[in-house]
Amino acid sequence: MIVHKEDMRPQVWVNIHGGAGNIDVQHIFETEDMAGKCTLCAKSFFHPGDSIGQHVHETNGEIYYVLEGELVVTEDGVEHVLRPGDAAFTANGASHRVENRTQQTASMLAIIMP
Repeated sequence: MIVHKEDMRPQVWVNIHGGAGNIDVQHIFETEDMAGKCTLCAKSFFHPGDSIGQHVHETNGEIYYVLEGELVVTEDGVEHVLRPGDAAFTANGASHRVENRTQQTASMLAIIMP
């Protein structure tokens, strides 16, 4: 399956999981297109101050892969600064949150697998 950028669905997540601001999302593939292998495959854009609040992944796993800028990912209470090319994986009851503490827009690829 090929999806061109102009055909990717935009969405805005407002205060997702209790986070701050509005995360602009570009869905690369829709859930129904991924044969049950993933429930999310999207590029997320974090403007200064934007965040996704703390949440637990008990029944699925999530990959964050930073594309541009700098994001602070907190996994089970431990903060990590991630830059382009850095990645995080959260599953098996672990929790995480992500935030942009800089004055530049940052983006990441997010993939959630059942």
